[in-house]
Amino acid sequence: MEYKGFLSTLTRKQWERFGLGRRSGVATPLFSLYSEKSIGIGEFPDLKLLIDWAKLTNMSIIQLLPLNDVGFSFRPYDAQSTFALEPMYLSLDDLIGVDTGPFKDDIATLRANFPCSGGRVNYKVKQAKLDLLGKIFNTSEIWFKPPDSFAEYSQRNKFWLRDYALFKVIKERSAEKEWSSWDVKLKERNFPEINLSEKVYLEEIEFHKWLQWQLFEQFMAVRNYAREKGVLLMGDLPFLISRDSADVWSHQDYFKLDLLSGAPPDMYFANGQRWGMPVYNWDNIANNGYDYVKEKLA
Repeated sequence: MEYKGFLSTLTRKQWERFGLGRRSGVATPLFSLYSEKSIGIGEFPDLKLLIDWAKLTNMSIIQLLPLNDVGFSFRPYDAQSTFALEPMYLSLDDLIGVDTGPFKDDIATLRANFPCSGGRVNYKVKQAKLDLLGKIFNTSEIWFKPPDSFAEYSQRNKFWLRDYALFKVIKERSAEKEWSSWDVKLKERNFPEINLSEKVYLEEIEFHKWLQWQLFEQFMAVRNYAREKGVLLMGDLPFLISRDSADVWSHQDYFKLDLLSGAPPDMYFANGQRWGMPVYNWDNIANNGYDYVKEKLA
């Protein structure tokens, strides 16, 4: 009966694909998975090896911890975007539409400086990767002649990608300060100021869009590989978004910023828990966002 109830929801197609058969699987964080090709941390292509292992062991589900962009706090449940993927997981060997040949030595040096055999992730790898990816982007022809798939991706995801990319650039130029500490015109999204920033930082904004497109393409390649092997990828998302996120900054009216989420006292935490995420303003979300979500899931 519960399954029939799921079939009457907006996610019916997903439940129909999943079916009722008994399954087994494995849960893993991508940052703990790596191969000989990895640089400092697990990367999306490494998941293909785990898919092969799952197939050999008759498992059909791989559950992953959140893959969202965690900024430089590196907390998977405190992400800077509901939609954006984490750039650390991007493989430099699988970039699309660019010639990495001229950067062969740089990539080798990066791999040598950030080996994966240590037991713990050296999170300095993120900035090092971003620096090299920036060099690759700035010297490639993609800036002048973007591939059709990049343009299509940008158009299809403009409802979040534009705000996210601008958020990342302003944050970088503000020494990673929380958006609530930005200049008041940027903090309150003053239209002339936002419009000017988009023009001044155009190339940097495009770089962050390009990163997300590359991440999307690599993850889609993994998803397609999993489908060919009969393995399902099960995602995980925080049920609340970080206060210091592109989502909250760009849709401040969707949140009650004067309130914080948490949990009441219990036998483990006598004083309760203070998570810090803002509380949703369900009235504004219902009035402005529900129809869009319904359309996407239908």
